Amino acid sequence: METCRASKSSEKVPRVSLEFRVDRLSSLPDDITHRILSLLQFGDLSRFGSLSKRCRELHLSTPSFRLDLSKVDISTCDKWSNSVDRFLDHRGKSRILHFGIRFDVREHIFGNETPCICEGVGRRFISWIENALRCKVEILDLDISRIHLANGVGDITIESSSLKSFSISSNSWTVRRLKIIGHKLKDVRIDWRSEWCTTVSIFASDIKNLEWDGITVNHQFGTLERAELSLADVIRRDLSPDVKAVDFLTSVHRVKALTLNHNTIKALFKKGIPPLENVFDFSMKIGNFSIELVLALVPILRAMPNLTILDVKSSTPPRCLLNECSGLTMEYWRSSKLPFLSQLKDVTVDLNRHFYGSNQIEFIRFILEDAQSLRKMVIIYPLRLGKGHLKKLTESEKISNAHVVYCRHSRGGKGKISKEDDVGIREASSTSESSQTSMNRSPKEAREEFHGEKADKSNEPMLRSSLQPSGAKKLNQMSQC
Repeated sequence: METCRASKSSEKVPRVSLEFRVDRLSSLPDDITHRILSLLQFGDLSRFGSLSKRCRELHLSTPSFRLDLSKVDISTCDKWSNSVDRFLDHRGKSRILHFGIRFDVREHIFGNETPCICEGVGRRFISWIENALRCKVEILDLDISRIHLANGVGDITIESSSLKSFSISSNSWTVRRLKIIGHKLKDVRIDWRSEWCTTVSIFASDIKNLEWDGITVNHQFGTLERAELSLADVIRRDLSPDVKAVDFLTSVHRVKALTLNHNTIKALFKKGIPPLENVFDFSMKIGNFSIELVLALVPILRAMPNLTILDVKSSTPPRCLLNECSGLTMEYWRSSKLPFLSQLKDVTVDLNRHFYGSNQIEFIRFILEDAQSLRKMVIIYPLRLGKGHLKKLTESEKISNAHVVYCRHSRGGKGKISKEDDVGIREASSTSESSQTSMNRSPKEAREEFHGEKADKSNEPMLRSSLQPSGAKKLNQMSQC
């Protein structure tokens, strides 16, 4: 809003005050205005709705909003909750596109405010979810990892004919049972860390993308295209993580893109690997390349005969001793007879900053020298990587014409290019895929924007490439991952 006031004249005339207000939002299409309002905290959204009749209409028809209790202190807890109740009541059954609730009090633990932990709010949030379901919500995000209730939340049932994307984070005894029913559900993200609740039932025949982080429990899925399973370390023996991992993988055996973490790979090795013939894109999040892990990994790789994309991601170690991460040479990998090697096209390997041993170096050399269809390989290496290891990689005799890109970690974790190169790695520009337009955002992208999780492009690492076209000069341009 802008306010214009006539200034007082130097002559002695009756004082005239002219005020008029210019409402810039009235001239914008509703969808653009709603996009702007979706970025506001709930308190700011409520204050906006009190400015005018038009603002109230926009306020009550906002299709995307988030209730963040980490921003509320106990002195205004009930008042804030009452305003949420009134807001949901007044908006009636107006469509909700994206609805989020966050119970996270970490931001206030060391501050001046007391976190909102009153029992009334904890009980009310179930009714807020039910309201969103009645309003045909399409994207639902629940973060109840830090809710404080004497008897927990109890059971949660999410049943919707409109829901397309669902995420939940729970890491305590808060929820006893979770049941999800959604025939249009496409994307599911579950961060489940409770060792005292082992029942999560999902009835959705059209799930395409699944991310499961934490502890696996009872489940039921349809046909998946992408799946991610990251088992957490568990204390209770009766949870049987190895059995749950096999059950999980068996239920998603038709998946096309699969991601497994360190613990999951080791758990699967104990009980056997189901066939994964449809997987063409495999990612693993590992802390080291120990002999123990490799012995568990090889059977999984053998179960993927049609693999064309491989991504080895670095995660927080379990560290290993030098002798535990060395000893597996190229001959070992060649004797493993991996069935996908001849059609492997795209590989990314992120060497852990706490790099130990030679196993991973030998694995990279094996790919470079034996993957005849390889088109591109990105190698992200730490500062502490010895020159001898790096020299082995750069001097590997490639069997293919692959474009090999080297990216070096800096001390702060970001990629960095040094001015001098002791091992003769040449700089080159790399290509990048164009991003999707906002008109074609997936539910996952919409969720990331809703929570402000988009990556900062300015922090992307710089690269060096070993590409040297035949008959051409050495390229001397820096490029980005």
